Amino acid sequence: MFKFVKSLFASPDKFLQIMTRQDINDSIAEGERIIIDENGNISVNTLSEEVHEDFARHVNMLKGV
Repeated sequence: MFKFVKSLFASPDKFLQIMTRQDINDSIAEGERIIIDENGNISVNTLSEEVHEDFARHVNMLKGV
Protein backbone atom coordinates (compact mmCIF):
# COMPACT_ATOMS: atom_id res chain seq x y z
CA MET A 1 0.00 0.00 0.00
CA PHE A 2 2.85 2.36 0.85
CA LYS A 3 4.42 1.81 -2.59
CA PHE A 4 1.12 2.66 -4.26
CA VAL A 5 0.73 5.91 -2.32
CA LYS A 6 4.35 6.78 -2.98
CA SER A 7 3.89 6.14 -6.71
CA LEU A 8 1.07 8.70 -6.81
CA PHE A 9 3.61 11.40 -5.98
CA ALA A 10 6.37 10.11 -8.26
CA SER A 11 7.86 12.25 -10.97
CA PRO A 12 5.71 12.41 -14.12
CA ASP A 13 8.83 11.50 -16.12
CA LYS A 14 8.62 8.03 -14.66
CA PHE A 15 5.21 7.57 -16.28
CA LEU A 16 6.41 8.59 -19.74
CA GLN A 17 8.42 6.18 -21.79
CA ILE A 18 11.25 7.95 -23.56
CA MET A 19 11.06 7.11 -27.24
CA THR A 20 14.13 7.04 -29.43
CA ARG A 21 13.96 8.02 -33.09
CA GLN A 22 13.84 4.32 -34.00
CA ASP A 23 10.92 3.77 -31.58
CA ILE A 24 9.07 6.66 -33.21
CA ASN A 25 9.69 5.25 -36.70
CA ASP A 26 8.50 1.82 -35.54
CA SER A 27 5.36 3.34 -34.02
CA ILE A 28 4.60 5.14 -37.26
CA ALA A 29 5.11 1.94 -39.25
CA GLU A 30 2.84 0.02 -36.85
CA GLY A 31 0.08 2.58 -37.31
CA GLU A 32 0.11 4.14 -33.83
CA ARG A 33 -2.25 7.11 -33.79
CA ILE A 34 -0.34 9.46 -31.50
CA ILE A 35 3.42 9.79 -31.10
CA ILE A 36 5.10 11.43 -28.09
CA ASP A 37 8.79 12.20 -28.56
CA GLU A 38 11.54 12.49 -25.95
CA ASN A 39 10.80 16.21 -25.49
CA GLY A 40 7.13 15.58 -24.75
CA ASN A 41 5.97 16.87 -28.13
CA ILE A 42 2.82 15.16 -29.32
CA SER A 43 2.05 14.56 -32.98
CA VAL A 44 -0.59 12.71 -34.92
CA ASN A 45 0.52 9.90 -37.20
CA THR A 46 -0.96 11.00 -40.51
CA LEU A 47 -0.11 7.60 -42.01
CA SER A 48 -2.46 5.79 -39.61
CA GLU A 49 -5.60 4.40 -41.23
CA GLU A 50 -7.56 5.10 -38.01
CA VAL A 51 -6.53 8.76 -38.17
CA HIS A 52 -7.75 8.96 -41.78
CA GLU A 53 -11.09 7.41 -40.79
CA ASP A 54 -11.50 9.79 -37.84
CA PHE A 55 -10.64 12.81 -39.99
CA ALA A 56 -13.12 11.77 -42.70
CA ARG A 57 -15.83 11.24 -40.07
CA HIS A 58 -15.24 14.71 -38.60
CA VAL A 59 -15.26 16.35 -42.03
CA ASN A 60 -18.52 14.61 -42.92
CA MET A 61 -20.03 15.70 -39.61
CA LEU A 62 -19.04 19.32 -40.30
CA LYS A 63 -20.58 19.14 -43.78
CA GLY A 64 -23.94 18.61 -42.11
CA VAL A 65 -23.62 21.73 -39.94
